[in-house]
Amino acid sequence: MSQGSLFDFEPPPKLTERIFFAIAPDAQAIAQIGALTAQLKARHGMQGRAIADAKLHCTLCNLGDFTGMPDALLARATQAAALVAASTHAFSVSFDTAQTFINRARNRPFVLTGGDGVTGVTALYRNLAGGLLKAGISGNPASYTPHLTLLYDDVTAAPEGVEPVEWPVRELLLLHSHIGQARPYNVLARWRF
Repeated sequence: MSQGSLFDFEPPPKLTERIFFAIAPDAQAIAQIGALTAQLKARHGMQGRAIADAKLHCTLCNLGDFTGMPDALLARATQAAALVAASTHAFSVSFDTAQTFINRARNRPFVLTGGDGVTGVTALYRNLAGGLLKAGISGNPASYTPHLTLLYDDVTAAPEGVEPVEWPVRELLLLHSHIGQARPYNVLARWRF
């Protein structure tokens, strides 16, 4: 019987699927975001590619990255989300500040954030994170900053006020991203409120 060396190991499986909850802007807000992104990109001399219209979103809770579709987890998460959505009323969101999140050395997210205009998003996040926790799904931090990523770039931009980007939030989405692939998100589920 041969014994494997210390260096014989299987590489970890490649994570290919990302599953997360989000809200998405409507068509009017998407058009406004596109114009604003172009204006801010030119002003700051940014080179990053704007996020595609179909991928613009504000992430709420992240279920994680996986090697395949986590069916049992999805079943529990969708049940929790349905309960939260049933007790949620439509609300408006307003992002009025553009800034760079300084969370890494290069290729940092340039985002829209907001003040009082994002309180509804924060409340939805807390309710959803709490509902997921009751369903045995942890991992969503207590601290949450609602934001919508415009692009990634090495230029750092200080927070600046912008004309508010607003839209009515009438649904919660469960999205599936193919990690590292330039493919559109799959909508796994949606709940209207």
